[in-house]
Amino acid sequence: ILDVRDNPGGLLNSVINVVSMFIEDRLVLYEVDGSGRRTDHKSTGNGEFADFPMVLLANGFSASASEILAGALQDYDRAPVIGDTTFGKGSVNILRRLENGGGLYLTFAKWFTPEGRPIEGIGIDPDIEVVSRDSQKADIDQLNKANETLESIVAGKGALGSARP
Repeated sequence: ILDVRDNPGGLLNSVINVVSMFIEDRLVLYEVDGSGRRTDHKSTGNGEFADFPMVLLANGFSASASEILAGALQDYDRAPVIGDTTFGKGSVNILRRLENGGGLYLTFAKWFTPEGRPIEGIGIDPDIEVVSRDSQKADIDQLNKANETLESIVAGKGALGSARP
């Protein structure tokens, strides 16, 4: 069980390295800048855990790099995503310092999953939605569903990603 609930993200090269452990030599994401130029980011590892049964837990506080991970694993039917729709932070920003000591964040590119789904403002929808108004109950229910789904995958009753609509 790969749990990225409440994960605000991280560095792009780090998430590419993580995805590369599960997906060998494939597109992880692409970004499109303000002038429409596309830059592809591919996995860099040997996919050492490519056949390892897994599920991914995500919620509304999973953002940025954790959404890249969820989107790539979902697009390749590598792991069903369980939980709630992610935050929707799929933009590339840079901080420009101003002469007066202030700063200005500028968005200069947006991220897309391998299948071309935008992340910004939308997020990654789960394959199996498990939500609750009570966050502690949601955490437990999501983990229970992840265990149940993973057991089904291991038992051969469900193929990797078979829960995807």
